Amino acid sequence: MRRWIGFLGSWALFVLSLGLATFAVAGQWINMRDRKRIERVGVIDDMIRQRIGSKADALRNVQQQRTVELNALQNKVTLAAKQIDDAPDAGQTIIVSTAENRLYLRRGGQTVFEALCSTGKGTTLAVDGKTMIFDTPIGKFHIKAKEENPEWVPPDWHYVEEAQKNGMRTVHLNPGGAIDADTGRPVSSAPKQEGFWSSLFGSGGTGGSSRILKVRGDTVVEIDNGVERELPPGKTIVAGGAVVIPPVNVKQRHYDKVLGHFRLELGDGYGIHGTDQPEKLGQSVSHGCVRLGDDDIAKLYGLANVGDEVIIY
Repeated sequence: MRRWIGFLGSWALFVLSLGLATFAVAGQWINMRDRKRIERVGVIDDMIRQRIGSKADALRNVQQQRTVELNALQNKVTLAAKQIDDAPDAGQTIIVSTAENRLYLRRGGQTVFEALCSTGKGTTLAVDGKTMIFDTPIGKFHIKAKEENPEWVPPDWHYVEEAQKNGMRTVHLNPGGAIDADTGRPVSSAPKQEGFWSSLFGSGGTGGSSRILKVRGDTVVEIDNGVERELPPGKTIVAGGAVVIPPVNVKQRHYDKVLGHFRLELGDGYGIHGTDQPEKLGQSVSHGCVRLGDDDIAKLYGLANVGDEVIIY
């Protein structure tokens, strides 16, 4: 009897030990699982902190930029207010608000004309290592000249901008030179090859097409197998994957009706003129000039005089 009691006691101790060991293992497994959960939560917390941190940095940058823009606008308003106060009540003054995109004509202390306008868009463009800012200049100016039916002779940056918009490059067409009309590559000035090599490589032995672009006097012509054709004036020339920059004195570099029917010259390439994009009036979209609708520029042109003061702020 005592043996059975001892045996049962030993067996009970064994079962109890086994249960305690199982409980300990289970507890350890639960601890490991909890640690892994805590580690995952920690990783998620780090990701959240990183994302919030990057967003916070972006928000701070935006806020700083807006503060700079606001300070610049306040400086413009302060300068304009001083200039307007300094302007005599007598006489005639044109005032342009770039913030409102509005133009006012004041005479004898009274506003006699008001119109919606467009001013500089403030974008930048890198040309030949220089960064250009397309903004309307701020300050006091005077009307230097009045011009009817003005022609626009675009600077080189116009062609660079157009090329970049379309993912293209630019190429200069100089007097005495030639450009392959299909590839946009300069054509060799070597003498034209005759016979077999001429038929194999095309005109000029360049390995390109037979069509080339050349300057002929005050215009650009396309020569195709000896037949010349003048290109349309005031139109962008595209050769292959390149926008062609022609000489300043050729017809293709002179654009008609882009500036409207009237222009008031302010100097340094800036002016007040009409526009071929009246739907954009009231927006900051120009390259620096002040644009008006056809009727408004016609009225202003009739009222303005050479020498009138222009205040832009």
